[in-house]
Amino acid sequence: MKRKIALAAVLGMSLFAAQPIMAAPVSSATPVIMVDGKQASMQKASIIANQRTYVSAEDAKRLLQAEWKLEGNTGKLTRGQATLMFQLDLGKVAVNGTWKEDGQPAIVRDGTVYLPLRWMAEQAGYKIEWNAEKRAVEIIAAQSEDKFVLVDAEKLTSEQQAFVESVKKEKGVHNQGDLYVIARGESPHPGYGLQVVKVQQSWEQLIVYVKQTSPDPDRMYPQVITYPYLVGKAKLAPYTTLVVIDVDTNQPFK
Repeated sequence: MKRKIALAAVLGMSLFAAQPIMAAPVSSATPVIMVDGKQASMQKASIIANQRTYVSAEDAKRLLQAEWKLEGNTGKLTRGQATLMFQLDLGKVAVNGTWKEDGQPAIVRDGTVYLPLRWMAEQAGYKIEWNAEKRAVEIIAAQSEDKFVLVDAEKLTSEQQAFVESVKKEKGVHNQGDLYVIARGESPHPGYGLQVVKVQQSWEQLIVYVKQTSPDPDRMYPQVITYPYLVGKAKLAPYTTLVVIDVDTNQPFK
């Protein structure tokens, strides 16, 4: 199912001097941001530079449910396990520590840092469309095929089943193409398990949160060695990686 977030532009007059010196000039359009058909409460009016919509870092923080930290000329926007780093004085941007030649830098106006809304949304895994009739930019949630979907191992091909059998006893995350095996390792009896709690799309990551379940204290289990594991598939977008997190420790599952 697609969830649409509409960002509509309302015309107005605005002039400003931006920093750093190489920053793009700003047009006269002053957008108003709409979320789920309702106008978002913005601390600063959004602006347009080079036909791109920019919002203040504080507003981006609330709109994307992220964290923002500014130290000197470096601003960091963090959401989940991903971080966008904006080098204000150099006009550069990095994603998870990697500088991006095609990244869109931040601009500064009257002491306020503004971040490129469209580019940030794309880094979060959304599809962007322009609705000419409504004069709105529509941000559409990632397609279902980008999600992690559990599958029945018995319905896999013989080659895939062989891969599952070869890795299911080794704790960690194993993958073969779009097939992923999350293995808990050796357990003393069937009371120990593994389950997916939630799946979250971040900048360049698809994050799968798992929980290692414990035995029911009121139930008897046969004393048989087991190897709990999960099998799933995920067709990832370009430059996207799948990360598995233990929900109890908030650390990578391994």
